[in-house]
Amino acid sequence: MRIIIILALLTAISTPVFSITLADVWNMPTGEVDYEIMRSYPRGSVKIEEIYYQSLPYKGKPVRIFGYFGYPKNARNLPAILLVHGGGGGASLGRTVAWASRGYAVLVIDLPGKGDKRWSSRSGGPDMDVSILLRTKPDFSYNYLVNAVAAARNAITFLTERKEVDPNRIGMVGLSWGGVITLLTNGQDKRLKTAVNVFGAGYIPEGCTWQDRFAVMTADELARWNSYIDPKNFLKSQHAPILFITGTNDHCYYLPTFQKSYAEITAPKKLILLPNLRHQFLPYMQSIIWGWLDNKLKRGGSFPDIETVSVSIKGKDKLLVSASAVANSSVENATLYYTQGAPSRWTSKKWTGIRGYQENGAYFFGLPALLINPEVMFFITVRDNKGAVASTPIRSIFKVSFNGGRRTYAVSAPIKKIYAHETPIGLVGNELVPEFKYIYFSKKDNLYYLVGPRKE
Repeated sequence: MRIIIILALLTAISTPVFSITLADVWNMPTGEVDYEIMRSYPRGSVKIEEIYYQSLPYKGKPVRIFGYFGYPKNARNLPAILLVHGGGGGASLGRTVAWASRGYAVLVIDLPGKGDKRWSSRSGGPDMDVSILLRTKPDFSYNYLVNAVAAARNAITFLTERKEVDPNRIGMVGLSWGGVITLLTNGQDKRLKTAVNVFGAGYIPEGCTWQDRFAVMTADELARWNSYIDPKNFLKSQHAPILFITGTNDHCYYLPTFQKSYAEITAPKKLILLPNLRHQFLPYMQSIIWGWLDNKLKRGGSFPDIETVSVSIKGKDKLLVSASAVANSSVENATLYYTQGAPSRWTSKKWTGIRGYQENGAYFFGLPALLINPEVMFFITVRDNKGAVASTPIRSIFKVSFNGGRRTYAVSAPIKKIYAHETPIGLVGNELVPEFKYIYFSKKDNLYYLVGPRKE
């Protein structure tokens, strides 16, 4: 009995119980916001205003957020975009002009405070340092993301107050930590009509560049982060159609946690994976985002859909991956990207592309069986004739043994863990999956084993 009591006490200590709710942490006013126009001037066909607006006080002191607000001259009732940078970033006048020139009212802000590489920031509030981004004590008002989301939501309020803006057509684009802020905002603020998350993810402690920071957190601190701050808490409440874009080799938010976050969203969504890209925002990504925003805030329409993906054995030396894709206009091309190896070392993998051939409305890709030694991860990307892109999540094809030694190939579910495969596991060729308890990899045999349940 003594042992049982001790175990119960240890369990209680290791599983903190909190008395506050998510609403307590993230409850923010979204009524009118006070703002001041400091300067206004033309940049070609665009009018620029340098503004400050009020946001959530920090440590009892008022906070003002700086932004460039740009829009085509003399325009009214425009679709609007809130653009939020990542760590080390700031408001960009050039980007404001470029995006406004496309017929949008654009607000590009300095997120709160200064911090590493952000000494030019003109906004008040907490500094954008990792220690403050991950902070949960003495209370959640000290956490940077809480203050950054307040800045984003007040920015949306500012946009709704402007005569240049159609309040029913507001979108948000976030890069890196800005993507995290976009997830947190789109999960709470129903005034958004679309969102674009570049690189950001939930389940951040499970795989990110800040692993060492999470590793030294106390159990209480980690539980507070997971229960209240991590974007995973707002994935199921994402409401506006959202575009997820990342590079396969992103070193900040590892691909499995990105895919795990994407999988939980029930709102309309689209995934784009960019092969061999690390944590960089390149010009062609901007063009893809513009296409998404035009679809959702201007002309309507959608990105391509990849409806089915299957794998079959073709003779003795080849596997055949097939996919069906549809688009509003027409699919221009389809490419399968693959890399050898297990779900690990995500930032250093090399992805190779194979163009598919079309037959009876489907695309086919041949993979030599020798490549699967013991495993190949893959995804498919399609592009339509208007430049819109869509990808499948990354899955794996691997050698597997079951039922006392029979060997074949299996296909994993979309990968959501850094070092492991999860069920469901499907056998190549649409065979029934044998009942099994767990899966493990044998270095000696260079294959995976499906281990069945013990017989009673």
